[in-house]
Amino acid sequence: MSSKFSGMSTGRPSVTNAAKAKLLESLKDDTSKEVSRRVNFEVPESKHTKLKINAARKGQSIKEFLTDYIDSLPNE
Repeated sequence: MSSKFSGMSTGRPSVTNAAKAKLLESLKDDTSKEVSRRVNFEVPESKHTKLKINAARKGQSIKEFLTDYIDSLPNE
């Protein structure tokens, strides 16, 4: 007897293979990573909005946007 749902699979439909791969990669225990430091500062709401808009235009979070900016700075 065959099931009428034989073509379906379990899992969240909102999670694509690329998203799943990115999640699994982020969960890996990588001991070769550099020690992280937290950066925390206050900015006026208008500057936060400007930052958030510019990050969103690139399809990034604020953290990704600022990290990419830091990476673009020359080494001294």
